[in-house]
Amino acid sequence: MNRLFDPQNLLFQALSWMVDLVGISLFWAILCLPVVTIVPATAALYHTAALCLRQGEKGAFLRFFRSFWQNLKQGCLLSVPLVILGALLFWGQNVMAAASVLLGGAATALYGVYSVALVLPLGAVCWMVPLLGRFDFKSGELVRTAFVLTVGHLPTTVLVIALVCGTAFLCLLALPGVLLLPSVAAILASLLQERVFRKYLPEDYQDPLFF
Repeated sequence: MNRLFDPQNLLFQALSWMVDLVGISLFWAILCLPVVTIVPATAALYHTAALCLRQGEKGAFLRFFRSFWQNLKQGCLLSVPLVILGALLFWGQNVMAAASVLLGGAATALYGVYSVALVLPLGAVCWMVPLLGRFDFKSGELVRTAFVLTVGHLPTTVLVIALVCGTAFLCLLALPGVLLLPSVAAILASLLQERVFRKYLPEDYQDPLFF
């Protein structure tokens, strides 16, 4: 009986990991509700998933909330223009899609070009959030670095965009997925993006993710 509750017991560790996985997803979803907190909440989700859920560091909830509060001000200031930009891009996507159906021809080609061009802003956001959670950047430098990584690592960018969009679609399709999929997506994204971060850091940079 004592061995069942031993922290080193594999079953106990698996259950603990699942609690962290679900709990972090749930807290992320709650903290995203004010909308302006989407960026700091997602940055905290990525940081916690990469360091605790993936690498096994203890104290996932403490790590999540510490990261959230550290990035709250900067993240909220970034969230406002990003939410507005996202709404405009979504509106443009709908307009282009409707024009493509009604007019065809050149309108369809223009819709295709618009859809491809969305990779740049979407990709920049997908890099901006992990950068905010993992490193210290001023907002201007953060945006510039995100665009550089978007273009410089386009295959990874496309994979991360597909992962994020797929996760969002599944969560909308089945709302209970919010309890699991955000953390899983963050873990998978970190597997792709941390390899890129590693290339730009000095060899003596002390980071538990790179050990």
